[in-house]
Amino acid sequence: MTINKRGYAPGGGGEIVFNCNTLKVVKPIQWLDSGKIKRIRGVASCSRMSPATNPRVIDKARGVLNDFLPDVYIYNEHLKGAQSGNSPGNSLTLYTESTTDVTICCDNTATSQTLPEDLALTTTHQLLDAVHAGGCVDSSHQYLVLLYMALTQHNVSSVRLGPLTPFTITFLRNLKLFFGVVFKIKVDKIDVEEPGNRKGLGSTLVLSCLGVGFENMNRSMT
Repeated sequence: MTINKRGYAPGGGGEIVFNCNTLKVVKPIQWLDSGKIKRIRGVASCSRMSPATNPRVIDKARGVLNDFLPDVYIYNEHLKGAQSGNSPGNSLTLYTESTTDVTICCDNTATSQTLPEDLALTTTHQLLDAVHAGGCVDSSHQYLVLLYMALTQHNVSSVRLGPLTPFTITFLRNLKLFFGVVFKIKVDKIDVEEPGNRKGLGSTLVLSCLGVGFENMNRSMT
């Protein structure tokens, strides 16, 4: 995916180019080990605003994240001209990378009354909450992984998630209604690091299902 322009409300004007290979079938997954966080990356972007906005966001976000991990890099993206869309605005995207290639992502867009420091604090705290919740997928993308699991070949797929969002719960009901797929949900206790270097027990959910064997009939098998 290539971002050619970033558009903010109310004028918009954003433009992206998305390319994706076609698939014959979706392969089953076993996504249970979230690993350890090894780095945090991000993008602070602003359009038609002062160039000093992004450094304020980056400094505040790093001030929080560096207390947990030294390897933090946030790219400063200041857009102007044709790439800046039709309205002023700024946003922050943060994501973690783990030792098992698990990515947890969080992003927010500032309103007209949001200070850069507040944007940084809101986004970093949401990212830390998502990591603390456990699992291999952040709450915003739970439904997408479950959809792919339901469409896989006739085999069992499993994924570890944190607490389910209300949207995900409704989506599970829709998967049962449209595809007849029922997920087995198991509560799994895991060791978590508590403040003060104490260890405690946390819980994640392991969701498993049997795929319906959906196939792309427009692409021949090679």
